[in-house]
Amino acid sequence: MAGFFASLFSRRTKARHPDLGLEWLKARYHIFRVLLADHERALAAMAEVDRLLYENEAGTLAVVLEELYETVLELADGVNRLTRGGHPELYPQLAQARAGLVEALARYSRAPRGMWIPLALVTPDMREQAGGKAQPLAGLLRAGIAVPDGFVIPRRSCRAYLRQARLEERLGAILYEAAGEGADLEALAKRARTMILASSPTGEFAAEMRKAWESLAQGGPLSISVRSSASGEDGREHSFAGQYATVLGVASPEAFIAAFKEVLAGAFSPRAMAYRLRAGLGRQSVDMAVLCQRMVDARTAGVLFTADPMGEGARMLLTAVPGLGELAVSGRAPADVYHPSRAIAGDEEGQMPCEIAVKTHRVVQDAAGGVRLEEVEDAEARRPLLAAHEVERLRLTALRIEALAGCIQDIEWSIDQNGMLWILQARPAHLAKARIDGTGFGSGILLDGGLGVSPGKAAGTVVPVRSGADLALAARMEEPVVAVLRQSLTDGGAFPPNLAGIVVDMGGSPLDPLACQAREHATPMITGLGTATASLQPGQWVLVDGDRGAVLAADPRLWQGAPKPLRLAVGAGALDAAATIRRLVMDPGACGIPVQQCEGLHCITAAMYEQAATALFTAGDAVAKGAASAARRLRDKAGGSLLVIDLGGGLAPGSIGSEIAPEAIVCEPLAALWQGLSGGQPAVPAAAQTLAADIGCALVTGDYLNLHMRTGAYAVMVDAVCGAGARDNSVRVRFQGGEQAAETGERRARFVEEVLAAEGFVASRQGGMVSAVLREGSPDTVRARATMLGRLLRADALTDAACADDAMRAAQAFLAAGSALKH
Repeated sequence: MAGFFASLFSRRTKARHPDLGLEWLKARYHIFRVLLADHERALAAMAEVDRLLYENEAGTLAVVLEELYETVLELADGVNRLTRGGHPELYPQLAQARAGLVEALARYSRAPRGMWIPLALVTPDMREQAGGKAQPLAGLLRAGIAVPDGFVIPRRSCRAYLRQARLEERLGAILYEAAGEGADLEALAKRARTMILASSPTGEFAAEMRKAWESLAQGGPLSISVRSSASGEDGREHSFAGQYATVLGVASPEAFIAAFKEVLAGAFSPRAMAYRLRAGLGRQSVDMAVLCQRMVDARTAGVLFTADPMGEGARMLLTAVPGLGELAVSGRAPADVYHPSRAIAGDEEGQMPCEIAVKTHRVVQDAAGGVRLEEVEDAEARRPLLAAHEVERLRLTALRIEALAGCIQDIEWSIDQNGMLWILQARPAHLAKARIDGTGFGSGILLDGGLGVSPGKAAGTVVPVRSGADLALAARMEEPVVAVLRQSLTDGGAFPPNLAGIVVDMGGSPLDPLACQAREHATPMITGLGTATASLQPGQWVLVDGDRGAVLAADPRLWQGAPKPLRLAVGAGALDAAATIRRLVMDPGACGIPVQQCEGLHCITAAMYEQAATALFTAGDAVAKGAASAARRLRDKAGGSLLVIDLGGGLAPGSIGSEIAPEAIVCEPLAALWQGLSGGQPAVPAAAQTLAADIGCALVTGDYLNLHMRTGAYAVMVDAVCGAGARDNSVRVRFQGGEQAAETGERRARFVEEVLAAEGFVASRQGGMVSAVLREGSPDTVRARATMLGRLLRADALTDAACADDAMRAAQAFLAAGSALKH
């Protein structure tokens, strides 16, 4: 095998044997396609590392990291085969990254897993660990909606507590027994409760619980609620409403530990076990997390359904009781009932139906801890609990919550003694009637079918973004903004505090630098939408749904005046070892830096990908001459010709002779480029000229084009992949200026740069040279850009008049002419 490749890579052999030159080209191309597959595997492994770190799961992390390293090492081998050993520096660089990962992984495995998570740091992808109550509340908190501060003891910590108490297997046996026919759930529940309440935390666990308490207390008095937050709780399939335990008014660290055990024991109540059996979850392991939040000193509280369960769908159902909301949730006391409209405009004054009850009792916090029941004085009994402006504030907040959730909501709320509205819980409402009128989640879908690379939902106004500088300008706006891009940025810089969401036409990698930043900030981001920049208008209000990859219309009357989203601090709460692993795996580095300056595997992989593409990209005229006997001539209408060398599948079977017709082209990117290069009218005003004979040489397969040509004052290279998988697809272009005045060369280069940037390429210019790349485009996108490049090459070949005036205006004229040709 070594001798075979030595013969392939021998320049002397190629010079003597032109046929071997063609075989050498084919070998290089096939190595490149293997590299593309390895690149895809590496990105998938990095995404898995990202997920494991977010989930804080150390078990399989070492295996995935080893698989990732082996894949990246194969990439390095492929690059060196493709470049005849031209990049030996890759190996020590990879060895250095591996050594750092081994050390960080050892620290990560020994480190405590972090027993509790501040509520503000619970991200949309943490539902499994944080549970069905905490994860949606954290999303509302980041949307700027007032939610009491708190923390979550995640599922892994609850299971760790049961393990350290030597209860996990015994409780698992109880769940298994409960699933049996005729099981005595009351007796089983009593056994489970007795075991859990009799257990004690280790010293380390108790110390962590005290730290969590002190994080909220900040040295002062504190009263919290301790509630269940199971992963299956408050979801669309199962609600578990009222099945688990809640402890209110917990006023000391010692009471906190007791309340924590009480909530854990609630997972084994007879009602909870019966519900699990009916839901088909009977034998599954405990999935409980525990949510702890500051208590609200409530003047009034209650429940709001965003669609009245007993109505026709045009109104909501809002109930209010004095004091804490326990009586409203349980329905054990008279409550005021309001029926606000679902319509954005709301009700005219005096038109909202309501029934004011005679209140008898309220639940309040007890100074000694816990809660107590007290009577309502006669003077207050018949007084409405909510003023008109408070109903309106609740109504608008509920519609925003519904729009963010995408379904009818069951909301628990509270208004404190100072008139501040707090949201205590929001979950899907399981209603028999599904008909609704009005607004909320019924807003129309504007764009669908994208890839959500950062989950969550947020609303804002559309702002077109072409660079990090545009993001900085967006920060000056008052309202939340949704950044809309042709393709992702590598220089995103600092996220503006009012950035609510990101949508991108092209791309699709969850390890894109901007996608990584979006997840770190818990900002919804969708890629691969295709037409967002064309169909979304600046200033338009939209809702970005990163969970399903869709952009929805948002009514400005609902969202104007809404609170700004809260921004998470990058890396907040992360373990130092986890942060090191994340940096050594996923740090994208700066665009175009040499591999010696790369630290992370993502950066090294990106550099290797560029080196591999460049090696094929610069096969050059000398290589083409070495295989000249295999060249075919493709002519345009004016007599100009392009030499075509088929590396396999690029031309139709049965094509014979030294000349071919355009119909013989199977290569997708060449067919599209030739359409723009040879067909139609010139794209800009120009003197009548024709393309010179033998303008260049193209190496082709069915989905690959490597083109070298001279047009006007430029030597041009185009490298394009156009296959079914968008992630592998790309278009690379290099315009190199020839003999011309410096001013003319600069002007022409600016023209080319403006056109390419407007068409979604990441373009850079140095003097008279322009380099540009478009990555991860759909087949339609690649074909459209290849046709545009053909037009651009023809326009440049015809005349210098295109750049005689202002470069920006010339670019706009070119783009406008291309748009006119499409219609």
